[in-house]
Amino acid sequence: MLSGRRYLLDLSPEQVEMCEGFGDICRSVWNTALEQRREFRRRGAWMNYVPQCAELADAKREHPWLKAAPSHALQQTLKDLDRACRDHGTFQVRWRSKARWSPSFRFPDARQ
Repeated sequence: MLSGRRYLLDLSPEQVEMCEGFGDICRSVWNTALEQRREFRRRGAWMNYVPQCAELADAKREHPWLKAAPSHALQQTLKDLDRACRDHGTFQVRWRSKARWSPSFRFPDARQ
């Protein structure tokens, strides 16, 4: 059986800034991946987690700001988007707005 834990951390100001940066990058990956999925659906094609994960690896090579966030957190963002699109449909999933969304990210492996 899988189990998970949630922790409320007491972070230093530098760590808060770093985590907010990770959250902003995850939000940007979510919004970009969602738009990509919607464009594919408009053309009658499908896009899912696996090809988007491969494209994320290519994008990390091209854009240095993506390298600031851990790969595992970005991959979990794509998995969450994949799950949301399967459960609710690509056009029912919402964008993550900077004003409405509280930044969050997760690490799937406790050793990370």
